[in-house]
Amino acid sequence: MFDTPPSVMWWNGRLVPWAAATVHVTSEVATRGTNVFEGLRAYWQPGERRHAVVHLDAHLERLAQSARLIRLPEAATAEHIALLRTGVGELVRAIGAAQDLYLRPTLYIEQGRYGWRPEKVKLGSYIAGYPADPTPTRPMDCIVSSWRRTPDTAVSPLIKVGAAYQAFRLPRIEAEVQGADEAILLNTRDTVAETGGAAVFLVRSGTVVTPPLADGVLDSITRRTVIGLLRTSIGLPVIERSIPRSELYIADEAFLCGTLDEVRAIGTIDGLSMAAAPGPVTAAVRDAYLAACREGKDGGPASLHLIDTLEAHRATA
Repeated sequence: MFDTPPSVMWWNGRLVPWAAATVHVTSEVATRGTNVFEGLRAYWQPGERRHAVVHLDAHLERLAQSARLIRLPEAATAEHIALLRTGVGELVRAIGAAQDLYLRPTLYIEQGRYGWRPEKVKLGSYIAGYPADPTPTRPMDCIVSSWRRTPDTAVSPLIKVGAAYQAFRLPRIEAEVQGADEAILLNTRDTVAETGGAAVFLVRSGTVVTPPLADGVLDSITRRTVIGLLRTSIGLPVIERSIPRSELYIADEAFLCGTLDEVRAIGTIDGLSMAAAPGPVTAAVRDAYLAACREGKDGGPASLHLIDTLEAHRATA
């Protein structure tokens, strides 16, 4: 998906050719990775010939939260986020692809070394958009990484900041070297946190379990949606609690969820097979999630609450 760059992107308030969106190699974003970003999906609706952007408002709210937590100037942040909101529709129309898209709205510091004072900082923003490949349905092979999720007192998992994602580089290489698809990270207390891009869920005796935010988990919007679907549409209890490593190996089912992964079954962890992959709960929540994203429904009246921006923001292709 990311191998071939599109011809156009949105940059600082306007559409530009892909190659024209550049910053200097000594900028803060290039030198220290000082940027906050979001990843979101625009689902193509062939019957209505338009894209449905999932949870745009929630993603932009979280972008503002990330910006606040790394002390980006508030007034400039608000101005850029207002532009980004409009820019999403402009970019989707410009790409003009009759397929799902992955969008990455980003705020970055171009000038201002470790800057936070408004008069000393120059912010920039962009949205990159890519045709989204279909998510594989094959269950994933995972390992538990030897690397740890960064704690809140180092780089908070609540901040989607580019520099923090270097902490996922070595776990992903570790997984690839071992022939696995993804690495599950533990936190510094040796309980389960998340992967480099998705929340972890287990199913045990009809109850769904997932780590709480305090265990080193991004406040994932997909995670929130899946919890809601499990409780209201599928009718299963969901408990947010710490998960010791060994519990991964005795779960009835396990799955990941995130913007890119959507909902994807885990088939093995450290070479041990899950009892079912995909199991009935994983299959049901995946179907409900995709129906909510593509059609604005989940079999019940709560669908537009769960996927609120399907009603509030539809970018016409």
